[in-house]
Amino acid sequence: MTKLLSALAFALLAVTVLPAQTGSTLSSGHYTLAYPEGFTGAEKAAETFNAYWSAFNEFFRFNPDTGTRTNRVVILADRDAFDDYIRTRIGETRNEYIFLKYPKPELSELVLFLDSTRVPDAPPFSGPALGRQLFLQYLYSYVSEPPLWIRDGFQAWFEKTSYDPATKTFSAGGYSAWLDAAKNLRADPARALGSFDILSAVTGSREAAQFYPQAWAFVSFLLNTEKMEYQRFLSEAFILLEGDGPYNTETQQENTDRIKIRFARFNEPATADADFAFWLSGQLTFAELMQAGVSAYNAGTYADAKLYLGEALEISPLDPMLSYYSGLVAYAEKDWAAAAIWYGTALKNGADASTVNWALGLNAYADKKYAESRIYLETAKAANPARYAEKADRLLSSMPK
Repeated sequence: MTKLLSALAFALLAVTVLPAQTGSTLSSGHYTLAYPEGFTGAEKAAETFNAYWSAFNEFFRFNPDTGTRTNRVVILADRDAFDDYIRTRIGETRNEYIFLKYPKPELSELVLFLDSTRVPDAPPFSGPALGRQLFLQYLYSYVSEPPLWIRDGFQAWFEKTSYDPATKTFSAGGYSAWLDAAKNLRADPARALGSFDILSAVTGSREAAQFYPQAWAFVSFLLNTEKMEYQRFLSEAFILLEGDGPYNTETQQENTDRIKIRFARFNEPATADADFAFWLSGQLTFAELMQAGVSAYNAGTYADAKLYLGEALEISPLDPMLSYYSGLVAYAEKDWAAAAIWYGTALKNGADASTVNWALGLNAYADKKYAESRIYLETAKAANPARYAEKADRLLSSMPK
């Protein structure tokens, strides 16, 4: 967590900008790329970066004129070259892509490296780090010192964004692992932050592990709440943040105070905190979705069970327990074909073989597929005789010959 939030501070220490590695350059839209000889994915990379830029600007609506600013991207040939390049600038390296912010915005750069393990047809760059660092580059190309909650909250939110060059589609948002941390912090009165705590924070005023998840939650609340006054405030905050000129040179404290005052003009702290807390309580973590699905199944409310289990499967489609319980729901609804598929998926994804084969045996028996049922029951019996031998023998003896 600390590393995530220190990704900008180090750049301020760099006073000398060294030349990039020799190679080629490409200017496309909002980006100028410097890349090594032999790299054939520059145009596809530029397309990806510009798609991200357009997605960022769908929210912020800053001036899109490419004549006023361009974003520099340096692509290194491999991880070793990346490490060497970063060390020359900050004295140490990083484990992932990084945006280097210099005092002069035009010198700032996003530094990437080519992954030797990448599948040839896959996008040259992707992943949470790309979304974070591209957003930071976008934001700092307009604002010298943005409010901490906007910087951290949105970089966390954009971790879940991705672009597919093959289909030319951009996917935004989605389930975030920050939800677990945000809800745990919210449940701790000593560490929970209210809306005005978040809006007032400046660099160094809050512990990163405490602030980052709650900034993500606050941004997500503003983006997704059904109360239009909060969405309107967010739009107003972006207008204030851009300012009148081509580049906002105000201090972080000045930008923070201006936007906080705007929020306070129309929102009472107690009401805003209650709305924020209510919204967050309604967002279910993966563990909560799974438990809700299992509880709904046990209660016989199968429609709810399918809803919760389905949402959990969108987050973790390979979880064997989710597939197994989806099979139990289908079996309870006498959808034998669907149950068999779900059980088979659970088995393939690592569920207990004896348990799933017993379930498959029961399912095939109910579907009057006795030959299949016999095989599954014998398999369950052999895998766990202490648990299934007696029950399997009893069911096997009841089958038609």
